[in-house]
Amino acid sequence: MPEIRHSVCALDCPDCCSLLVTIENGHGTKLRGDPAHPVTRGFLCGKVAQYLEREYSPGRLLYPQRRIGAKGEGQFERISWDEALDTIAARLRTVAAEFGPEAILPYSYAGTMGLLNGAGMDRRFFHRLGASRLDRTICSSAGGAGLTEALGLRYGTEPEQFRHSKLILAWGANILGTNVHLWPFIMEARRNGAKLYTIDPRRNRTGAASDKHFFIHPGSDTALALALMHVIIAENLHDADYVARYTSGFDGLRERVREWTPQRAAELTGIAAEEIAGLAREYATTRPAAIRLNYGLQRSERGAMAVRTIALLPALVGSWKEVGGGCQLSTSQTFQLNRAGLERVDLQQQALGREARLVNMSQLGQALTTLQEPPVQAMVVYNSNPAAIAPN
Repeated sequence: MPEIRHSVCALDCPDCCSLLVTIENGHGTKLRGDPAHPVTRGFLCGKVAQYLEREYSPGRLLYPQRRIGAKGEGQFERISWDEALDTIAARLRTVAAEFGPEAILPYSYAGTMGLLNGAGMDRRFFHRLGASRLDRTICSSAGGAGLTEALGLRYGTEPEQFRHSKLILAWGANILGTNVHLWPFIMEARRNGAKLYTIDPRRNRTGAASDKHFFIHPGSDTALALALMHVIIAENLHDADYVARYTSGFDGLRERVREWTPQRAAELTGIAAEEIAGLAREYATTRPAAIRLNYGLQRSERGAMAVRTIALLPALVGSWKEVGGGCQLSTSQTFQLNRAGLERVDLQQQALGREARLVNMSQLGQALTTLQEPPVQAMVVYNSNPAAIAPN
């Protein structure tokens, strides 16, 4: 008799889909979204819809293999789990004894974002071993820093609120490609008269489906945000009461944006000055308005400042007080999690009597070739592919 089990997607996107898995004879035979979940709403993205094919793929590695040829030849032989674990443990024990445990470097990121598999038992193991810590910066650290500087925490408008918006800015966010479960809420808003505008250097699926696409030059997002604020403040379109009650630093901001005219921003962004001014007026007077940011724009020089500046816009016009207003980059602090209890950083004290050194994953090449006292002698790679994401 088929059995339906609940599960959850552990991949890296904002939706964290609720899954229903049909099990027959111990084997998953069907995967679908949970229609009872308020965001998944019964459908899955193209990647996860094929997840059973991946799970049962004949190309999936199921057993340990040991290289028997020269590096690069691709020659491996199957070995037992006991032999694999004993070999790894012996090697790590030898490195730790000769160079110290910090000569061991874990390297992982978001292959799975399940808390036990991706950021729980591994942390406990490496902390207890006394291995070097990895600063996991390669994706979203700049954006998270910028958002926190602006708002005080990583929080944003809930997906369900977008149905109430009257103007939605997809700023560096290809929603149809990377955040598909937000799209039904946007479509509901549009049926009720909302406009959807895209701000992105290139045409993507979301831009093609938008009411208007602003083709911004890469890396000039801060200039556009400053010019929008210039117009909003100069024309007295900001919410003075909200700003006085709930923000700090307005006088400094007013002086900062005075020089950022639409004409100056047009030279940097490639967007005409009159379009910038028109967007500023429409954003400030269409209520509620929501901004959906994504992480592409923070992957450039001064990317954190770009996120920080854009995230000030909802506070300036007071849209945080409205259902369907505000902005969304991350909602990761909506639900609190006891990370200290999960990861057990305190175990380092048992191993070293102090915190282990911190190695930035974005500087892997430098760490492998220049770190001393001790040099890196063993790297344990899991949940990531440094050959692809850190090729140099």
